[in-house]
Amino acid sequence: MKGLFPQFDPGAKVDFKTIWEEAQFVFDTNVLLNLYRYRASTRDQLVEVLEELSDRIWIPHHVALEFQRNRLKVIADQNARFSDVRVAIDRARENLQADLGKLQLERRHSLIDPAPVINGFATVAKEFLATLDTVQQGQQKLTDPDPLKEKVETLFDGRVGPAPPDQKALNEIYRQAEARYAKKIPPGYMDSTKDKDDLDEHYHGGITYKRKFGDFVVWHQVLEFAKSSRIKTLIFVTDDSKEDWWWVIKSDGPKTLGPRPELIEEALRMGEVSSFHMYKPENFLFFSKKFLKADVSTETIEEVRDVSKVRADSNDRLVNFIKESSLAEEAVLRWLERRFPVVESKRTGFPDFVATVQGKRFGFEVKLLRNVVALLNRIRDVAYRAHYEISEGRLDLLTIVWVIDPSQDVDELVERMRPGLKDMPMRVRSLVGTLANKGEADSDFVPLREFALNELSSQAEQISRNAS
Repeated sequence: MKGLFPQFDPGAKVDFKTIWEEAQFVFDTNVLLNLYRYRASTRDQLVEVLEELSDRIWIPHHVALEFQRNRLKVIADQNARFSDVRVAIDRARENLQADLGKLQLERRHSLIDPAPVINGFATVAKEFLATLDTVQQGQQKLTDPDPLKEKVETLFDGRVGPAPPDQKALNEIYRQAEARYAKKIPPGYMDSTKDKDDLDEHYHGGITYKRKFGDFVVWHQVLEFAKSSRIKTLIFVTDDSKEDWWWVIKSDGPKTLGPRPELIEEALRMGEVSSFHMYKPENFLFFSKKFLKADVSTETIEEVRDVSKVRADSNDRLVNFIKESSLAEEAVLRWLERRFPVVESKRTGFPDFVATVQGKRFGFEVKLLRNVVALLNRIRDVAYRAHYEISEGRLDLLTIVWVIDPSQDVDELVERMRPGLKDMPMRVRSLVGTLANKGEADSDFVPLREFALNELSSQAEQISRNAS
């Protein structure tokens, strides 16, 4: 069976020198957006590598679209970091003074004088903040001319794939993606819940796009490009670290062996390429230095690695949150099935579950709650979405099920909710609970407190009591 399964042989001997001389390089959106996250010297070196490869670079239309849509968000996020740093320094200064003040050293210990460390901290902080102000002046502003955007657009001028011809064609891609996600066929299935809490759709060029299918749209367009252009060697560069792109094996810790075997197989079979490879940005720069003799410093590679790690850590937290949310939903579903004769699951819609009693439809939307600060905004978003469903006659009552950590104080949580609830829609309730045997597949949902966000219709409330 030699040669039958090349996608499962990450240790196969490869002539990388020839690959780098012949390959077509395709870039993901995150690689382009990261240019705004790097220092100027790092950004310039990466751009120089792209310029050297300018006759062999290409991006799918969806990558170009997402770059334009998300560029300002990344710039805004980078600008916000300056304020975050200032707040952190002010907080550290206040905490230092408060902690030393609590010791009452002037009364309890005549030999210890905290003034030098307080004044020293203030001096260092002042100097740092002055430098920060200077650095911020060079930060890209939202409404200023953007030379980096112009550079990217020039680099990829004439090197962007075609847009979907119409909504029908894109919907067919979505249909394929939906079927693949259900079977966890890569790429993209890790984004399958992107539409749960946030707006999933956006409109461009007369076509409605769905965020959760973005990765698969990119992949589909890459394969179409490879096939139509008769590309034989293709290198895809992405800063996406999720498991639906990379083949990761646990061996004394997680080891990334390369792209998912399914992707290699599809690239060979559907893209009709002879050789498919994937790099993260740091490896792309490392090998460009080796095979292109590009002027890439060690510091640049280290910064690119650090930025990727920050993004990967953030993504890992999101993935863990999604997994915990799924366990919470399963626990709430089991709890509902013990109390209602009919429970309908609507995992890809709103709300998560609908229980039917005496012809009345009671919706349950499950929210795993970690951040209490963002609680009121989430309540309002869900409550008004519920109001729409109720006004359209699709629900008679909606209960928001907040799943909290056992260590959280329920009374404090409820009090944080109350001030912003007086104008909430009618027929929306809130139920706070936790999970017993947390983290296990068969964990139980334990209700702790239920209360109305506003007055409920007496009929709906009575039916709810009878059902429980």
